[in-house]
Amino acid sequence: MKALLGLFLLSLAGLSFAGETCTFVIKDRYGYEFETHTRYSSYSKDAACSDANWACSNALSNGRAQGRYYDANCEMKYDGPVNPRPPFPPTSVIMCTTDLVDWYGNTVRSFSGSGNSEWEACRQSEQFCQYELQRGDANGRRCVTRGIGGGNPYPRPPRETTETCSANRYDPAGFFIQSYNASHTGPIGSDVRGEACRKALNYCSRDIKGRQTCRL
Repeated sequence: MKALLGLFLLSLAGLSFAGETCTFVIKDRYGYEFETHTRYSSYSKDAACSDANWACSNALSNGRAQGRYYDANCEMKYDGPVNPRPPFPPTSVIMCTTDLVDWYGNTVRSFSGSGNSEWEACRQSEQFCQYELQRGDANGRRCVTRGIGGGNPYPRPPRETTETCSANRYDPAGFFIQSYNASHTGPIGSDVRGEACRKALNYCSRDIKGRQTCRL
């Protein structure tokens, strides 16, 4: 009788600790796993997978905001061999970099994108930068695509862009008098807009009289 009672209690203990686990991984296109997120649920497999997927997606989002995991996604991990990471990516993969710069043209953070074409790679890096820009206060910050690299052993000439800027002249009471426009062309990644604004302010300052002011 005591033996049967002991078996019954052991079966209850086993049921109380029974549960399901589920694992999601951050994996790139080559099959390399960067992070592993495993969650446990005493309710169901779906509940465990839901928690693991949320943790993985959150880590992926934070990683992309820091310029990492640009070519990775969250996937459920199944039992089986893990594909090894190749020593070098294929030469056909093109990389593109977009910088988040402040009003003065200083780089705050850089984001990388990859693709089979320049358009695809730069579109991805620009999306990562725009996502980070929308997360906080822009405060004069903007995204500037620096250029591409990879798949070509010879340096590419820098791409150029043109920016325009306006400066306005005001009287001492703050009433608008005249607007001055200027443009500047320079390599992508340099402070092209800042140079255009400096030109506009310079044009405006030539006509200042008395206590008049120039503002962007």
